[in-house]
Amino acid sequence: MQKERQDWKRREAELQAALLETLRAAISVSEGLRMAFEQFCVQTKPDRGILMSAGALVIPPPSEPQLHILHSWPQQDRTPQESLGGQRSCTNLCLRAITEVRHQGEIGIFAYYPRRFPARAAEACRRILATLVQTAAAMIEVDHRYRVLMRALPYDPLTHLPIWSLFREKVERRFPRLDRERLPATLMLVCFSGLLNTPEGLVKADDAIEQIAHVRDAISFLQRAIRPTDLIGQLDRESFVLWLDGGDRFASVERADLICKRRYMCSAGANPLVSVKIGLVTREPHSTDTLDVFFERARLALSIAHEEKVDWYFAHENA
Repeated sequence: MQKERQDWKRREAELQAALLETLRAAISVSEGLRMAFEQFCVQTKPDRGILMSAGALVIPPPSEPQLHILHSWPQQDRTPQESLGGQRSCTNLCLRAITEVRHQGEIGIFAYYPRRFPARAAEACRRILATLVQTAAAMIEVDHRYRVLMRALPYDPLTHLPIWSLFREKVERRFPRLDRERLPATLMLVCFSGLLNTPEGLVKADDAIEQIAHVRDAISFLQRAIRPTDLIGQLDRESFVLWLDGGDRFASVERADLICKRRYMCSAGANPLVSVKIGLVTREPHSTDTLDVFFERARLALSIAHEEKVDWYFAHENA
């Protein structure tokens, strides 16, 4: 009897460890939970298993709490959500493990077994499922907090370029020196249209890596086109903003023309479907306009460049 109890505990510990390892090793929490759920069902062979959520891992997030089927087992059994009640009534044993994900709703696993399923095995499965969903919930919360922190960063975590708020702060620190030395400066808004190929549906990992490489190559291309003392920031994956100290209207237009004509020098720009459009505006010394005003003028110039199908368009300060 003692040996049998020890065997049950050993098998329970081994299955639990295997499921947690599968959960942690996956590329995402949702994928890991799905794989661990399938692994549990393959090992314990329920009549039916359902992985459900009342908000967490549901894309897009529901406006009101409601149950969604994330995955079911066996996969070929596509039972509609509204018929779950009938499915529950034809079984004798239902194991449930439900836990709350903070600020995101609940996740749960339902497993249905026949009457002959051993009571000791049922208790072990309950504990395993409870541990699995509680661990997944903790991972979802950590992942959520990580994403919130990443969105709050003043720079893009992928390219390490400053976003607009940090870029603006850096540029505005230069205004006093530019005014003191009576130097102009140019704000250049650069947009690589078609840099990212985003077909309908999910992007494969290899395609995503290739697109990230195109973005980084485009950034390197822009960095080579400006001086080390100039600034570059990122608005989105295809739009970048440059600040050229001392760049008057003639020098900045020449620089913009050079960027558009030599875009083939970066891997993405060599694609004929990729186009580069630039909007420019120059700040004269002692201007009282804010950087946001110059940005709006550069954005207007960029839209005119798109409309008139020209590589670049220059907006004057007094426009």
